[in-house]
Amino acid sequence: MSNLLRPDLKQVWTTADSKRQGFLGFKEFVFAMQLVSLVQEGHQISHDLLNGDVDFENIRPPVMEGLDTLIMRKKQSSKSSSLESNGSSSNQTSPASQLFSSKSSKKVCFVIL
Repeated sequence: MSNLLRPDLKQVWTTADSKRQGFLGFKEFVFAMQLVSLVQEGHQISHDLLNGDVDFENIRPPVMEGLDTLIMRKKQSSKSSSLESNGSSSNQTSPASQLFSSKSSKKVCFVIL
């Protein structure tokens, strides 16, 4: 969904999974998403970039094409009957931003291929 080339995704994974665990914990996942965002902005993942002046706290979220649609489909299929009972189906923020909200209580697992 990031539209990155496979070698770039491989480099993101290798860099984020620095302990070579084969999976990403929450901190590693956030770091991977920051790297995806940097690559989407045209940066190359390199030692210089990671040790440079990158403000990791203020990086824009990566663009994930189709993520909002995927989340909406999942919500609609799992909550189709609850919409009728509570009478509200409006959603004021994007599903993806809700997923990464600090108020989210759901655990999310993503696989970067």
